[in-house]
Amino acid sequence: MQQVAPAAVLAHLSARDLGVFTGRAAVTAGVTRKQIAHLAATGLIERLHPDVFRLTAATPSHAQRLRAGLLWTGPRAAATGTSAAVAYRLADVRPGLPEIAVPRDVRARTDRLIVRHASDVAAMGVRRIGGIPVTGPEYTLLWLAHSLDAAGAEAAFEDARRRRLVTIPSMQRYLDRFGRRGRPGLATMRALLDALDPDHPARSRLEILTRRVLVAHGLTDFVRELPLTWNGRTYRYDFAFPARRTILETNGRRWHDDASDYERDQEKWSVPGRFGYRLVFATWDKVTRAPGSLIRELAATLAA
Repeated sequence: MQQVAPAAVLAHLSARDLGVFTGRAAVTAGVTRKQIAHLAATGLIERLHPDVFRLTAATPSHAQRLRAGLLWTGPRAAATGTSAAVAYRLADVRPGLPEIAVPRDVRARTDRLIVRHASDVAAMGVRRIGGIPVTGPEYTLLWLAHSLDAAGAEAAFEDARRRRLVTIPSMQRYLDRFGRRGRPGLATMRALLDALDPDHPARSRLEILTRRVLVAHGLTDFVRELPLTWNGRTYRYDFAFPARRTILETNGRRWHDDASDYERDQEKWSVPGRFGYRLVFATWDKVTRAPGSLIRELAATLAA
């Protein structure tokens, strides 16, 4: 019987893990430690962690580094933070170093990973997504509240809420059970839950930034997702001030690729005037580059 080359054995072994494998698994598959050392010396494989390697022909990626970290930290580890957010496909989260949660008794320290130690394993709420262990949405979002800026944490939470991964009550229950004093992200998350509309999650980062600008300037008496019905169709508007008959609508579009899209928006924006509302637009440039100008425009409209 023809002997299979060690590199071919490792390619087959690591196929499901994006080109990473452990030395122990390689030995079990028939590759000797001497052969592993030779492949490393010739540059065909690279050591990432103690007894964890990658095939250098495999495309490096965050997902590959995460798999390697999980192999090294062991079967009780799980992706968390930004790495878990990528697995959940949460909006606007860009991963840096892989983030992994492990029980408190697991010793793991390296500059290639961010390792979060969990004092209560139940708090991790581990599940599997795409074949890898991932911490539950609540645990993940709490770490995002610690590691992201306030707007980024809010965007991740609102995306999770839109997709029914969490609700405000479910997050509050989680904090009541696991939110020990001094836990990273706890104060930020509690403040966020107090600030959010309980019924209407934000639909875009622009909405989130707009809300934060309004609150920062003391404008908090708005109604979210005001419904207006015309000709049997109901339209919802982002921020309404009913007592002063003014609507602030976010508009992140720079152009319309679809003519029907353009017509729908024009119809939506014509409806408030039929109910006596004045319409102010919050564009990306206004909100991010000239918030003071936007507030002055809105204040003038509110006072008119």
